[in-house]
Amino acid sequence: MVRSRAALAAGALALATAAILIPVYAHEGHGKPTGATFDPNAPKKVTEATTFAIGLKTAEVDFGNVEDVVRLTGMVRAQPGALAGVSTTYAGVVRSIAVQPGDRVRKGDLIAEVESPELARALFEVRRLESEAERLTAEQKRATSQVASLEIEVPASEQSAALAEVEVDRLVSAGESVSANLLAQRRGEAIRLRTDASLRKVSLAQARTDADSLRRQIEATLASVEALRATLPAGAGTDAAGAIRLLAPLDGVVVSRTAVIGEGVVAGSPIVSIGDFSRVQIEGELPEGLLARVEAAPNAKVRVRRGVAAASEVVAEGVVRFLSPVIDASKRTAHVIIDVENPQGLLRQGQFVDLSVVLSSNDSAVVVPASAVVKEGPMQYVFVREGKGENEVFKKRDVAVGVRDDRVIEIVKGLVPGDVVAVSGAFSLSQLRGFVPGAPEPVAEPAKSGDGHGHSH
Repeated sequence: MVRSRAALAAGALALATAAILIPVYAHEGHGKPTGATFDPNAPKKVTEATTFAIGLKTAEVDFGNVEDVVRLTGMVRAQPGALAGVSTTYAGVVRSIAVQPGDRVRKGDLIAEVESPELARALFEVRRLESEAERLTAEQKRATSQVASLEIEVPASEQSAALAEVEVDRLVSAGESVSANLLAQRRGEAIRLRTDASLRKVSLAQARTDADSLRRQIEATLASVEALRATLPAGAGTDAAGAIRLLAPLDGVVVSRTAVIGEGVVAGSPIVSIGDFSRVQIEGELPEGLLARVEAAPNAKVRVRRGVAAASEVVAEGVVRFLSPVIDASKRTAHVIIDVENPQGLLRQGQFVDLSVVLSSNDSAVVVPASAVVKEGPMQYVFVREGKGENEVFKKRDVAVGVRDDRVIEIVKGLVPGDVVAVSGAFSLSQLRGFVPGAPEPVAEPAKSGDGHGHSH
């Protein structure tokens, strides 16, 4: 019974408590502040902490430059001839490599040394052919001298034979007054001289043939020497043992090193790859519908960003060098190539980049940074700073926009030069709750009796 009475007493206390609390909860909401508002269009009053948190920055509206641009994406490529593999034209064994990936090299710097028995044999053959060319040159000089001598002797011998024949004709004309022995002697002499002249002519022809043959042999031998020398790596030095010193063919940076010291390499296999990326080209695809606009702006300037957002930093500028005359049948695009200076190496081979191709420019437009304009459905607005000190607020103002590029937007209505707008953190600012300046502090309403809601005290 004692326990039952205690339980009944506890239940009664709980009911009494609930009866007291129910009117309190029933009146919750009557103490809300009367001056506060959460209207999204209300002015925004921002504390220093909030300014830092949302990265709020402002700028004064002014006249500026706005450009008509075409936005594309592209891929960074090395310029033709700016990538080179350092290799040997003869198989051999790598004895040393002087560079590592990332090293900067100058044209002519030592890259590697390769020992090649094949090259040693080729060098021996070069020297043999050079000696053969020297021997043939000496023979040609002798043949040339013989030709020159015979060219003098042949006319003289023909003249002597002709004189002897004239003498025989004179003796024959003299008739019986000339001794038969004398006539026979003169005829024999004329025949001998004519034969000698004929032999000398044959010798001259043979000497000329021999000299011409020697000349052709010398040319062929020297051509073989040059052909063998041409198989040596460009800019390489060699010695009799067949050691090849491979030199850098261009200024640049070592991109890769594929060989190992002591490893055998075949002819044409790269030991080191070098690239010069101080100037690159970016390749992209231009939609067919934009061709006419870009064609109307030859050598158009191009801004390059590594990110695809318009707010990302411009890392380089270039010009349109080539617009393909061929349209891709499936993609309906034309290939475009842009030359870009890249002295700091910020653009890398194979990297995707954002391109802004500038087609025209207007220097007298009212402009704000693209980050200042907030778009909400069909409406676009900015936040304008008004007031000073404790009364400083940001008010939402609808604007009409014109041309926009990758940096700024033209404002055709809603702002004038001198207005100060939020250019960073504008979207975050739009998410803050507004508060009407000067509104009274929240005060609880007094309770009233007899209205069915309150209680008199």
